[in-house]
Amino acid sequence: MPFGEKTDADGAPIDFDEVYDYLIKPAAEALDLQVIRADRVAKAGWVHADMLSHIVNAEAAIVDITTLNANVFYELGVRHALRRSVTVLIRKKGTKVPFNVSGFRVLDYGLSLKEAAEAKKWLTEYLDNGLKAGANDSLVYSVFPNLTVSM
Repeated sequence: MPFGEKTDADGAPIDFDEVYDYLIKPAAEALDLQVIRADRVAKAGWVHADMLSHIVNAEAAIVDITTLNANVFYELGVRHALRRSVTVLIRKKGTKVPFNVSGFRVLDYGLSLKEAAEAKKWLTEYLDNGLKAGANDSLVYSVFPNLTVSM
């Protein structure tokens, strides 16, 4: 996800630290998941290495596509190539979903307190259902069901 204040695809400002702190983190913590955002890891070193490690090794990933940022889609592609599940896509309500991910369920969130609370409830359910089912949500593994990755 982006971090700090950025503009969404329509040019409106959005504080992604707030989206993380008030939506993503509490939704995952409600399931006793450890929540890590690579820019908040308190250590020296290359943030990209930590980010890729978490993308590959995390039991679940939440991907915010609100800014339609190429980096976010790159990270989503890495996740889908290396993990069969659980990857939940979220976006600020009204964000256009690009063609290549338009077949995926995307959880909408709003920025009002009421909308954020509703989205948090749904995000917790998406994560919980995905973790319980263990179902494939990667297009890569749907197309190549016998794909194995060695690391």
